[in-house]
Amino acid sequence: MSDTEIIAAGKVAGIHYVLTDGKGKVLDQSTEEHPMYYLHGHRNLVPGLEKQLAGKKVGDHVTAVVPPEEGYGRRQGKAQQMRRSEFPEDAVIEVGARFMVKTREDQTIPVWITKIMGNTVTIDHNHPLADQTLHFEVDVLFLREATEDELTHGHSHGKEGHGHSHGHGQEEENADQGADQDADEQSDHDAV
Repeated sequence: MSDTEIIAAGKVAGIHYVLTDGKGKVLDQSTEEHPMYYLHGHRNLVPGLEKQLAGKKVGDHVTAVVPPEEGYGRRQGKAQQMRRSEFPEDAVIEVGARFMVKTREDQTIPVWITKIMGNTVTIDHNHPLADQTLHFEVDVLFLREATEDELTHGHSHGKEGHGHSHGHGQEEENADQGADQDADEQSDHDAV
């Protein structure tokens, strides 16, 4: 098998996945009609899953168990409280919503709303899946060389490499894809 036929850095792979927690509860998934396309080697997936997909080919099925250290890490720090008035006027304030905020060090980081009580909103910079072992069932459906634009942008532009299709998942947050993509171009697959 040649290197052009396996998942490796600089390749765009199309996958169908189901992510569950340790009890089998589905946390996120793609659909067969809308697989997730990602650029391998560019931190579009959690490190533990990306590592287990390296070297796979179209048609392979992968059962991947990813410990917190190779997923969304261990929880660090504590949740913080903000006044509702500190959010933009047009912001949808609800538990689970994700916002990008600037730190004192002028870094932009994601935070998630974890609790709302009256005018007090509790936010947490830890990913909702921090401290969790992630269980993936993945089918490799598609593989191609990345385009120059994709390599420059650091993420897939979909099956054909045009536009900015970032897949289609159950939860709308990202994604973070996510985690680790440009803040204004997060994928729908934060957990992957």
